[in-house]
Amino acid sequence: MLVTRPHGLHLYLMAFPAIALTQMEEGRGLKRLSFEAYQNIAIALDQMNSLTDQQAALIKLTMQGKRYQAPLQVRTREVAQLVQGKAQT
Repeated sequence: MLVTRPHGLHLYLMAFPAIALTQMEEGRGLKRLSFEAYQNIAIALDQMNSLTDQQAALIKLTMQGKRYQAPLQVRTREVAQLVQGKAQT
């Protein structure tokens, strides 16, 4: 039976999880948020409040591709982006 040693890509695939975790511990790339940062996010989300039924319907229609007249279209897009931002947090 021929036994081969890992090399190249195989070694990298075995090592990359440890490398990624070490990078985080060293403060490179993705960083953990501080407790204060989480509190600030919570405050911001509370200030954004919740959608009314009409706003929810507007977002639903916008996501389905409904188009409106020029000034309303821009404002509708802004509301949709705000809601998407809140949903991603």
